[in-house]
Amino acid sequence: MKYVKDKELLIIIAIYIFITMNLITKDMVLYMNVINPMFWGTILIYLVWNIKKYYIRFNVNKRYFIAIFIISCVHVVAYFYIGFILGFSKSPYNHNILSILKNIITRLLPIISIEITRAVIVTRNKNNKLVLVITTVLLILAEINYGALIMNRQEVFQYIFSDVAGIVSAGILSTYLTLKGSYLLPVVYRLFNKVIILILPVLPNINWFISGAINVISPLVVYILFKYELIKENKDMRKQKENLKSKISYTLAISFSITLICFMLGIFKHEPIAILSNSMAPTFNRGDIVIFEKLEEEQLKEISIGTIIVYTIGDQNIAHRIVDVKKENGTVLYKTKGDSNNMADMEQVQINQIKGVYAFHIKYIGFPSVFLYDFFNNKEAEIEIK
Repeated sequence: MKYVKDKELLIIIAIYIFITMNLITKDMVLYMNVINPMFWGTILIYLVWNIKKYYIRFNVNKRYFIAIFIISCVHVVAYFYIGFILGFSKSPYNHNILSILKNIITRLLPIISIEITRAVIVTRNKNNKLVLVITTVLLILAEINYGALIMNRQEVFQYIFSDVAGIVSAGILSTYLTLKGSYLLPVVYRLFNKVIILILPVLPNINWFISGAINVISPLVVYILFKYELIKENKDMRKQKENLKSKISYTLAISFSITLICFMLGIFKHEPIAILSNSMAPTFNRGDIVIFEKLEEEQLKEISIGTIIVYTIGDQNIAHRIVDVKKENGTVLYKTKGDSNNMADMEQVQINQIKGVYAFHIKYIGFPSVFLYDFFNNKEAEIEIK
């Protein structure tokens, strides 16, 4: 670290992370509302106070700035478009003046300070790859809520997937944007999305899985689009052709990822569930994925004995075969049974519980969901899950 500029900043941040790993687990509210904004506010004041020492001629490309702003707008529109599919819920944030000011201090100030700190260290050590890696890792660690890592295993897994994975993606992207453009690019990208979430009274009603997917994919899309802007400036035709192949590959990968996520979210007419039990063996088995077709209510009324349906009881998804159909007081009731079960299911199923009918299944690829369920619940699953 002998030839590292601003290593005192890296050391201070590393010490702060070590201290907060213990402090946040004892008093998360104090950490989030007082200690964290105070620390990053102090760092920001220090950098501004020593502006002459840390003055750098950042390469602010207007086209890059506009591109990031447009990408941020598209991200927000896409995020809220999900709400029209999955519904909206009331924002968890208060919107009176004092609450808005509090959110600015506790949630936005640290982001600004982190990105200014990143810009100073990265720009002044841009030829030192080790420093770039260390800086990126430390600033990622500085944003993790360590209090969330002492909960039960399922909550920890959900936090890691929904938040930590996004923090890692955003941290890597921010370092890249700082190197290629300036600190303004990650600041605009991160603040724009955060401000929209803080000020709007309603937000898309999404679960941890969707949130995590968005947080991971969004920085990847920004990287691809930003790199496309860099490629457009390259006048070397040979390199442009090579980059075109990469761009096509990236586009195909993103398109496939988006399609896969939409499929998993049930946006299309067909939707998958993982089979966690052997109640339908040998038709399909534990660890298989069943693809079911969604039907309109009128179509559901026409399903008959022998049809395999996917239905819900509470928050559980079950895939069993219809063995009897009854009508009681104008209501159609379906009796179901697993092919390998000795007895029919106790509860009868109504039309409003049916999600769809079995279309086909794919063997074995549902085992990751099976293993996760078994791991978090310390028992072998007896039902199907999404």
